[in-house]
Amino acid sequence: MVVQPSSRFHWPSGASAFAGTLGAGILDAGLVLTRSSGGRPLEVLALAAGLYGTAGLLVGAFVGWAVATAAAAVPGGRHAWLEDRDLDSRAAAAVLGVVAAALFMAVSAGAVHGLFVAEMASRKLAVIATAGLTLAFFPVAALAGLACARLVTRHVRHLPAPRGLGATGLLLVALAATGVLAFVAALSRADWRVLDLGPLWSALAALLLATGHGIFWYATVPGRRLRARLPTRGLRAGVAAAVIVLLALSSQIGETSPSYAAITDASWGLRLALKLARHLTDRDHDGYSALFGGGDCDDSRADVFPGAEDIPGDGIDQDCQGGDAKPAAASAEPAPTSTEAAPVRQGAFSGNILIIAIDALRADRLGVAGYGRPPGRSLTPTLDALAQRGARFTHVWAQAPNTPRSFPSLVTSRYPSEIAWQKQSLNYSNLLPSNHTFFEPLAAAGLHPIGIFSHFFFTADRGISRGFAEWSNDGAKSIADSNKDIPSPRIVPRVIARLRKAAQTGERFVLWTHLFEPHSSYMEHPEFPTSLSGVQGLEEKYDYEIAFADLWAGKIIATLQETKLDRNTAVIVFGDHGEAWGEHKRYFHGQDLTEEQLRVPLLVVVPGEKPAVIDDEVGLIDLGPTLVDLVGATPLPSFHGRSLLAALRGKPLPARPIFAELLPSTATPSHEVTIIESGKKLTHKISERRWELVDLADDPRQQKNLADHPAYRKQLDELRAKLLGFEERRRQN
Repeated sequence: MVVQPSSRFHWPSGASAFAGTLGAGILDAGLVLTRSSGGRPLEVLALAAGLYGTAGLLVGAFVGWAVATAAAAVPGGRHAWLEDRDLDSRAAAAVLGVVAAALFMAVSAGAVHGLFVAEMASRKLAVIATAGLTLAFFPVAALAGLACARLVTRHVRHLPAPRGLGATGLLLVALAATGVLAFVAALSRADWRVLDLGPLWSALAALLLATGHGIFWYATVPGRRLRARLPTRGLRAGVAAAVIVLLALSSQIGETSPSYAAITDASWGLRLALKLARHLTDRDHDGYSALFGGGDCDDSRADVFPGAEDIPGDGIDQDCQGGDAKPAAASAEPAPTSTEAAPVRQGAFSGNILIIAIDALRADRLGVAGYGRPPGRSLTPTLDALAQRGARFTHVWAQAPNTPRSFPSLVTSRYPSEIAWQKQSLNYSNLLPSNHTFFEPLAAAGLHPIGIFSHFFFTADRGISRGFAEWSNDGAKSIADSNKDIPSPRIVPRVIARLRKAAQTGERFVLWTHLFEPHSSYMEHPEFPTSLSGVQGLEEKYDYEIAFADLWAGKIIATLQETKLDRNTAVIVFGDHGEAWGEHKRYFHGQDLTEEQLRVPLLVVVPGEKPAVIDDEVGLIDLGPTLVDLVGATPLPSFHGRSLLAALRGKPLPARPIFAELLPSTATPSHEVTIIESGKKLTHKISERRWELVDLADDPRQQKNLADHPAYRKQLDELRAKLLGFEERRRQN
């Protein structure tokens, strides 16, 4: 039997790759157990050994195969390559050809993605387009690589050829170093602290441990001697069998185990491995597995999974909550289909309404909330002045943590899951005509609805413009370009011109506009120079974008005063959602239902009403019913919010729970629902099969989970029953 030269390398390489991967898993498990208090040691270790070990078996097999293939491709093996200068030169030229082909593919794919694929709203179509373009560019890239290899063949003979490396080895080392430097440079530009680099640290740990394993067992005298005494084949089979057994056992760990929460919060790569395991074991492809705590109570039916719509009375627990949903009471009357004039309550507010929405504005960023940059210098003098003149609601939650869910919820006064979407799973789904907005009863009460925007989300065909007499979205950028847009300078002049026209004609109006600036990517403005870098620099830019929006909002308010419209115009200012800055290892928005992503400001200034600071718990879903009640119009039966008019007039509001939802979409597959009531907040992380309870009075930053605390058991059960009732009945009304 002839022993191939590759046999000296592929088994050791594969074994070291396996050992390094498994070692990284044990290290990751140790991090989970030391950085969190809820993980059960045996469960965490079993999951780490099973998942990382399985990955190690696959990686080891691949590395062994790759090393064997590479070594066999060199006639005479590695030593022949080092001793034959001509062979070394041809190998170096081939490496450069491969690099040229890869660069061609990268540049081409990046250019086409930016020009074409990035504009697609459908993730599925984007994936298909990317795959098709890659296949289309591959032949050209291959030809480019071959041409490059041929051109450089003569020149690579002049490259240094160090002993033990050769020109090819030196070239590979240089390319690896260049790749590392390029990666570091890319991270420095993207700000690595904003990224989840846990899986990368796991991969780096696996590489270092694999290198150490290889050096000890195959390059040192003690390691070689010890290896010679071990039953190598039996050991390989035993380790592989142990990994498979641990994988099978750990897959049966119950979904209520606190180990899953500990892994999500504290691991490097184990949370990603767990996610992949659930995806691969999802037999009915509904997004949930019956294994690894996935929570699917029937993995043979695609209509049964956590968070599914539970059809009441059919005897099936579609949402896996332990029972069939109970039928809800039918609505008293159908939603109106006409905007004809309706009777208006005597003594109601007879003026105009101006609504200013500011994107991604956190509740704690107002100067009247105590914030300043630098400390003591408010970012929001315009909004602060409005707060002094009217009502400031201090406990307001958006019903979703992103614009395409929050605004439809606001205008329809319905929770996101209750809205009739064209396709709910899209990032920016259109609203069906069956939805009704609060601008319809306002129009029926005699107000002329006007919408002035300049953003891709506010196209007239989106469905959000229902009930408006005028709708303008001039100058809107594409989805990709909007993130670097500065729209206020082109929106506000149009708002000012329209207000002046209304002042001249004496028409009664409700005007809604949207200032987009506090949204990533944050732009710099000459009026507010920045000085910081990194995450602090990003947050500084975000703050000064708020200041920029406040500056332009001030021009609108000044126009009201100039035209005397302020005497009979109610002004409403709010944020459509918040923005995260690492409070829960998240940045920006749309990712979860934490306070930083849901809490928003709400200012309501009504001529004749006294200034007030209102601490009642309310939602943006309540704004529409409030304005309809303010003008004395008849509310729509489809409204699920309530009027806050009593609070504006100094009366306490009856306690009522506030709900919010993160619906799964192509951009964010996570599914969460939360309830806020009497200072307590319970979040059902459906995708993670996890409950989180916080006491907002003692823990306003939502840092301590009390779900397993015995003293809060009664409150947990009460809120859980209400939240599950909301989840199961929300689509029935």
